[in-house]
Amino acid sequence: MVATVVTAIAFPSGNAAATAAVPVESLPVIPDAERAKFAEWWELQPKEDVPVDGGGAKVVVVKFNDYQCPLCGVTYKMHKPLFEKYGSSVKLVTKHYPLENECNPGGGGVHLAACEAAAAVIMAKPKGTADKMEDWLFSHQGPPILTPDQVKAAARDVAGITDFDAQYPAALKEIRADAALGQQLKVNSTPTIFINGRRVPNQAFAPQYMNLLIEIELKR
Repeated sequence: MVATVVTAIAFPSGNAAATAAVPVESLPVIPDAERAKFAEWWELQPKEDVPVDGGGAKVVVVKFNDYQCPLCGVTYKMHKPLFEKYGSSVKLVTKHYPLENECNPGGGGVHLAACEAAAAVIMAKPKGTADKMEDWLFSHQGPPILTPDQVKAAARDVAGITDFDAQYPAALKEIRADAALGQQLKVNSTPTIFINGRRVPNQAFAPQYMNLLIEIELKR
């Protein structure tokens, strides 16, 4: 259905390191007629119960993420200017959904450093270095394929984490809780994004459409 509303989108492939973020003011203009159809379609989408604390923000964006997922990296970089534009009115909440069986039994075991990557970000938060850790992870998705030992080294060198192994069991508990929530919400791919409880199809991940969805929600 959304494909009939959203015109053909040339959404970049590859990883975040090779993708340039576009300032919001430079995004492609969506014609008024298409904006109206898109808004009408969005209103028909069912709201799901996504139990995430938005901290009082009017628009809460929940992203189920895997740091070894190429499209997660692309959307991370492409959507960043949106969150910078709207400030505290829009809150991004990242939930971990690594495609690795160690921390996510439903993940499929595809990405063998994904649990360590998510854990590194969790450990970096109290140090205020989570943004640096995320930037590094998305810039080093490969090739070559990222290894757990490389993630641990970056956690030390980039995020200042000197006791990764000691903190890992506690971080795994948080990751598994996020993954369980993802399974409850029938997340079956990454990224999966919700805006105020409505699931965003990947055809609408292009930043101009994400921006439009945020605008619609802010006007409620």
